[in-house]
Amino acid sequence: MAATKPHSPSLSALTAAALALPGVAAAEVQADALYAHYREADISGSRSATGRDAPRYTIDTLLVRVDAPLGERALSGNLTVETMSGASPWWVQPDQNGKPVQVMSGASIREERVDVQLTYGLPLAGLDWAVSAGYSDEDDYRAVNGGIEAAYSPQAGAYTLSAGLGYSYDRLEPTRGASSPDVIERADKDSLTAYAGVSFIVDAQTTMQAALSHGVYDGYLSDPYKRAFITASAATVPDRRPSERHLWSLSAKLRHYFAGAGAALHADYRYYYDDWEIEAHALELAWHQTLAETWRVIPALRWYSQSQAYFYAPYYTASRGDGLASSDYRLSPYGALSVRLDLRKVLGAWIVGGGIEWYAADADYALGSVAVENPGLVEYLVLNLRLGRRF
Repeated sequence: MAATKPHSPSLSALTAAALALPGVAAAEVQADALYAHYREADISGSRSATGRDAPRYTIDTLLVRVDAPLGERALSGNLTVETMSGASPWWVQPDQNGKPVQVMSGASIREERVDVQLTYGLPLAGLDWAVSAGYSDEDDYRAVNGGIEAAYSPQAGAYTLSAGLGYSYDRLEPTRGASSPDVIERADKDSLTAYAGVSFIVDAQTTMQAALSHGVYDGYLSDPYKRAFITASAATVPDRRPSERHLWSLSAKLRHYFAGAGAALHADYRYYYDDWEIEAHALELAWHQTLAETWRVIPALRWYSQSQAYFYAPYYTASRGDGLASSDYRLSPYGALSVRLDLRKVLGAWIVGGGIEWYAADADYALGSVAVENPGLVEYLVLNLRLGRRF
C-alpha cells in the first residue's frame, strides 16, 4: 500500500532560500546546485495505534538552477529531482480511553518526482515581464503550469508595482490498491492564482513590501491515500473534501540594513484565510550577517499557527450529513516552530555553503487553545549543501 507523500512547503522554501544570493550582478550567468535531505521524526508509540514507534518519510532533493542574461532579456531554468520513501499517516482512531491514535500506512514506498520550470523575462511597453512554464511528473501525479508576471518601476521612483497570474492543471492517478479497494482511478484539479504587490524604498537602509493574493482550486481536492474513522460503524470511509477552495493571503516584508554591523534584518509576516475556514498566521525573522566580506551566516526563526477546516475531526462519531470527512493533520488546528541556520562562503567565482532546519508542529505553539491535538503532527530535520558558480 502506497503512502501519502508529505506536504513540505518548508522544504521548498528552504531550497529556494538556499539558492538565493542577494547582490549578484544581473549581467552574470549563475549556475547553482542544491542537495537537501529531509527526514521526519518517528511517530512515538504513545501516539501510534500499535503502541510502537512508527517511521515516517524521508526525501532526498537535488535542485539545479541556471540564470542567464540575454541582453535586456533573461532566461532561467530549474530542474528538481526528488526521491521519496517511507510511510505516512493513514487515519486516526480512538484507543480504549477515547484518545486519538494514529494508524500509519502499512508499507514503505519509494518513488521519484521530476519537476522542470522555465522563466523568460523581457522589458515591454514600459514594464518588466516574466513568462513561466513548468511540468512535474511522478508515479501517480502529473502537473502542467504556467504564469505571467509584470512589474512597473517609474524612472527615479522609489517604488515598484507588480502583479501576476498563474494556472496549474493536475492529473492524479493513484496507485491501484494504494489505500483500499475503493480508491479512485483518476481525478483532475485546476488551480488559478493571482497576486498584486508593491515594494518601496523607505530610506538608504530600509525597504518594505506588501502583497495580496487570491487562489481558486477546483476539482478533486481530497487525498486518495487517507481515510477517516467512524466510531458508530467502527469502520473507515475515504477522505472527502469540498471540490472547490478559495483562499486569500496578505503578506508584508521588511528589510533593514545595519551598516555598523554589516548585517540585514529580514522580517516577514503572512496572514491566510480560506473558505474551508482555515485561518493562519506566519512570522519569520532572519539575520543576514556578513563576515570578512566573503562569509554570510543566516540564522532564522519562524512561527506558524492555524485553525482547523470546518469539516475536520480526528475521528467521527457518525457520518456528516454533507458526506465530508478528513482527519488529515494538515487540516487540524496546530502551531509550529522552525529554526534554521544557513552558511555561505564566496571563493572567487564560486559559492559554497550548507544549512540545517529543525521544524516541529505542536498544539502548544498554536495561537489559540487546541482541544484535541492530532497525533499525526510532524517533526522533521532538513540538511542541505549548495554549490554555485558565477560566469
